[in-house]
Amino acid sequence: MKSFDVAIIGSGHNGLACAALLAKAGLRVVVCERSDRLGGATVSDTDVWPGYTISAASYVCSLLDPWLVKELDLTKHGYHAYRKDPASFTPMRDGRSLLLGSDHATNAQEISAFDPADVAGFAAFEAEATRLGSLLFETFADEDPSFERFDAQTQALLRGSAADLVEKFVKTPVLQATLATDGLIGTNRGPRDAGTGYILAHHYAGRALGAQGAWGFVRGGMGGVSAALASAARSFGAEILTDASVARIVIRENRVQGVILENGREIDARCVASNAHPRTTLLGLAAGAEMPSWLRDKIVLWRTTGASLKLNLALGELPNFTARPGSNMQAHHRATIHVAPSLDYLQKAFEDGRTEGASPEPMLECFMQTPTEPDLAPPGKHILSIFAQYFPYDRDDRWSTDARENITKSIIETLAQYAPNIPSAIEAQQLLAPPDLESRFGLVGGNIFHGELLPGQIYENRFNLRTPIDGLYLCGSGTHPGGCVSGFPGRRAAQAIVNDLVTVTS
Repeated sequence: MKSFDVAIIGSGHNGLACAALLAKAGLRVVVCERSDRLGGATVSDTDVWPGYTISAASYVCSLLDPWLVKELDLTKHGYHAYRKDPASFTPMRDGRSLLLGSDHATNAQEISAFDPADVAGFAAFEAEATRLGSLLFETFADEDPSFERFDAQTQALLRGSAADLVEKFVKTPVLQATLATDGLIGTNRGPRDAGTGYILAHHYAGRALGAQGAWGFVRGGMGGVSAALASAARSFGAEILTDASVARIVIRENRVQGVILENGREIDARCVASNAHPRTTLLGLAAGAEMPSWLRDKIVLWRTTGASLKLNLALGELPNFTARPGSNMQAHHRATIHVAPSLDYLQKAFEDGRTEGASPEPMLECFMQTPTEPDLAPPGKHILSIFAQYFPYDRDDRWSTDARENITKSIIETLAQYAPNIPSAIEAQQLLAPPDLESRFGLVGGNIFHGELLPGQIYENRFNLRTPIDGLYLCGSGTHPGGCVSGFPGRRAAQAIVNDLVTVTS
């Protein structure tokens, strides 16, 4: 029977990053993926609608580790990302709108139409947000992460709310809301809630596009990240198995021996690195293993209830916004399209989601990659990708068919208030509600970050990549620095495994 140094559970981008680095270090590596395709939530689907390539779950790139790209020569393996510019477009019901990008003069003109005093305030906010993001980035590869390494003033900003941060610099409601959305993505909190300041800074931490905090698209869709990582891993000798669901981790005398697949195949390995959610790994795959009570309590109490959903729409034409008329290609079609007119609107969306199980007037972040990559859809067609909050996983009706239909209809009706042609332009739709994110991608509770990225669950309070079970490691987003497509959890786990195996060998 062939044995391996490391068996990796799951081919999400962190698992693949871990595999590639370990294989490059000369270790015998096998990746076990339960699905028939690689990438986990970092995937490009080509079989949903004929002629379309859809970034089904994750959809934009910023935090992917530049060191990882260089170390694995991912560009040689097909990875290519490009900046999204303009960056954001926020239409309003009264016919006004706000379009922001990399051109400072254009930004000043757009902001001045609301309040000339906010031009300087916006520049000051950008400087502060990029400063905070840069501070975070420099800690993302730390072996022993500690929130306490930041000074008291920085900690206070990160523990505070996104609203506090943006209100300190700008006064225009729509500008405040546009900036605050970065503090809300993926979290079940409103802009005035403590800790969303950290989420905002986290979304400014990326350097993948060569500029601090810039966001962009991966050519060919987000599956391009996973394909490049898988190609790199294979080039260094790693084996990658699909349709290879792990039934359990084999543990004897508190030491990992390998894994057993659902089909009965046993894979011997000196170490196991799990890209699965910590709860899935420690209470599921490693069930019955010795575990300290404090860790078991932490797993049970871990906040991992998501309130985000993904709605992908195939459109026969581009959205025609009342604020910027025309379904011909225009600059705002390339930007993130926000439905976020004010902080009060966003806070109410959260409160409604918490009390009613759905936001009648939700926060929406919409993307279209097809304006810059038309070959992702048939000629003249487009993909509108909608990330929506707040729609909690734990609804009373458990996401019945009627609930799904009503929520989809509500989101489309909300968009139609800004772009009236959208309902008639829809030719197909795909809804990924929180339970779908859980069942397809293993995102427990539908939480896209493997658990809330809020103080109390970040840095040293996230799960340690080394578990109390000898030879079992976590390499997914449940570890530092958490969610988004970054590769840092996979990198940190690979470095720990190499260091530990060298120590054992020597």
